[in-house]
Amino acid sequence: MNDINLPKHIVDRIEARWGARQVSAKEKREIVDRQLEQLRAHRNNIQRYRWLLSTQLSDLERNFIERRLSEESSAMENLAAEIPLLVHEQRPPSIPSRSEGASP
Repeated sequence: MNDINLPKHIVDRIEARWGARQVSAKEKREIVDRQLEQLRAHRNNIQRYRWLLSTQLSDLERNFIERRLSEESSAMENLAAEIPLLVHEQRPPSIPSRSEGASP
């Protein structure tokens, strides 16, 4: 069963399809970079809207800014949930105990 011989054109098509599904490390970095840029833009908009709320506004303006602030916050949370964790839990390097590394 392991020795199935397929014609070369079939193997090439299978490999092309399989390869198209794989995302290279460079493409992954570019995707994450784009997502981080979007996060920064949302953060900046949220800061701007908070600053605007601290100024004198009409009720209509205040309602609009509050709605935009809510939309930006939701968009930022959704985007942050899509970004894979970049920081892996790392253990600090082991420090030899006095009994292991000390010589009298």
